[in-house]
Amino acid sequence: VPITRWLPRYKIKKNLFGDIAGGITVGIVHLPQGMAYALLASLPAVTGLYVSFFPVLIYVIFGTSRHISIGTFAVISLMIGAVIDKVRHGGVIPGLSCQETYDMRKIQVAVALSLAVGLIHVIMYIFRLGIITLYLSSHMVSGFTCGAAFHVMTSQIPKLFGLNIPRKSGPLALIYTYIDVFKNLYTTNVATLILSACCIILLVIGKEINLRFKKKLPFPLPWELVVVICSTIASYYGFLNLNYGVTIVGEIPTGIQVTVPQTDDLGTVFVDAIPIAIVVFAIAVSLAQMFAVKHVYETDSNQELLAYGLANIFGAFFSCFPAATSLSRSSIWEETGGKTQITGVVSSAVILVILLWIGPLFQSLPEAALASIIIVNLKRMLMQFNQLPPLWRVSRLDATVWLVTWLAVVLLGVDLGLAVGAGYSLLTVVFRTQIGTGQTVVAVGDTGVFRSTKKFNGDDDDSSVLVFAFPGPIYYANHQRFKNQLALSLGFEPALEIHRRKKRKMKEERLQRLTHVNSAFSGDQPDHNGAAASANITPSTTDSEPHLSPESSDATPAKMNSRGSMFKSPNGDVFINGLDTGDSLKHVIIDMTSCSFVDNDTVKTFSSLYSDLRKLEIAMYLAACTS
Repeated sequence: VPITRWLPRYKIKKNLFGDIAGGITVGIVHLPQGMAYALLASLPAVTGLYVSFFPVLIYVIFGTSRHISIGTFAVISLMIGAVIDKVRHGGVIPGLSCQETYDMRKIQVAVALSLAVGLIHVIMYIFRLGIITLYLSSHMVSGFTCGAAFHVMTSQIPKLFGLNIPRKSGPLALIYTYIDVFKNLYTTNVATLILSACCIILLVIGKEINLRFKKKLPFPLPWELVVVICSTIASYYGFLNLNYGVTIVGEIPTGIQVTVPQTDDLGTVFVDAIPIAIVVFAIAVSLAQMFAVKHVYETDSNQELLAYGLANIFGAFFSCFPAATSLSRSSIWEETGGKTQITGVVSSAVILVILLWIGPLFQSLPEAALASIIIVNLKRMLMQFNQLPPLWRVSRLDATVWLVTWLAVVLLGVDLGLAVGAGYSLLTVVFRTQIGTGQTVVAVGDTGVFRSTKKFNGDDDDSSVLVFAFPGPIYYANHQRFKNQLALSLGFEPALEIHRRKKRKMKEERLQRLTHVNSAFSGDQPDHNGAAASANITPSTTDSEPHLSPESSDATPAKMNSRGSMFKSPNGDVFINGLDTGDSLKHVIIDMTSCSFVDNDTVKTFSSLYSDLRKLEIAMYLAACTS
């Protein structure tokens, strides 16, 4: 329970004023964002206020970050809405008679999802599975959130135009939504469109003011709250809903709504909760680590799992959908002086006041205003395309991970896109190890450092020793590549060389027998080397292969090798002659410095190489192996 460690040491004079100022500001931002992201999740607006209150209090007790603001988040709300629509289309909500019952049924599905996400986080905490997020690279998460931002934006466009279009889900949902938008564009509600344009213009100008006068302003001005208040007043006094058909939020009940998650719903949504739980935790940990590094303190990723798990389990009993971390609110938290989680307590107090007394004042709030807030706040996520050029310069594979993840999310949907992005990201790790290029290395002076012969000549001309280095682990996916590249460095393939030597020995024995037969027939005696007096000997008709010595006038060099020569006969056949590998090369050393692990296939390859080289009277060694 981290609060028992930091609260007794809380410095009132140093931190309290900043925490109160930050808490009030963040609480004000929670109001429009909570309501907007609840609608994005296909839920009543008041549920977003519940998420901005209950999980925050639990995180204050169990969390380790001092600066992250949990509550609603656009990408998670989109994923929650997709699950709710999926369950509804699956026939779990049959025979509804009124809108009120329908909304209550959606809340039941949402709280079951919150409970499932919380249980998954607690299970991950028990088995210390926080390491799973290490497989979600920063560029993959960036591509994922940018792709999800397109879905969030697309889901809000019908609200900007006042179009009544059913929500799409699944592969190509984004494309189908735009098709429906263009088909129904003639039904645009003009009043809604004008209201949306005014809200967007006001927000864009306001955020530009905050950016330009960032150093002069004590805290960022809450333009979202200005839009909510102004549009609510305009809607209420202008009777926009009655006179012009502008869709409004509707009834916002006061007080706290207690719910009990249904076990049947828990089983239904549990599988869908897994990607939501992973994304929630991945974003939370990345933000927590970012602020921890900036302000020099430590966070515990496993403790964060427990904090999020308990926050979502607790929230499930108070009509909450899964809570997540928001970058925009966390930045405001930091910029306004918040230094500890006391800021979260103050922001929760602001939300509690709204829940108990002020909430009904926003019943006339147009949904188009909330849609405008969502779209303008997506700017940072949509602008993540700026990361592509530096990614491309550093690593083209990383850039393809970003693009593949973004494209998969946009075309296939958030859940499938996440799976594709994570899978491709892991595949790139395999690609990097699979396409490694081994090289012959030599010592550079007396430094004890070995470098590739492509860049350094080395000071040792000893041809009896060859040192070969492979840049990475050697396992089933690249052991054959390792073997082939070692053969290139050797100038021969050991198994084939053994076969060539046996074949050459058989030919020499056959040639020797033929020489003796010819000598016996002609009466000539062979010389002391057993060679025929004639330099060129025509084989018998039973010999199908010509035997040409290097001195033969009809033999032309085909290719020179550092460890032997090749000769081409007049008819184009190529034969190896003079491979003296057993005489010159005596030692092969495999530099294992970069090899972090080997597997069973590698062991078999090493054993085979060792055996073959030994037959060629060459010793093989493994150097600099890890323990």
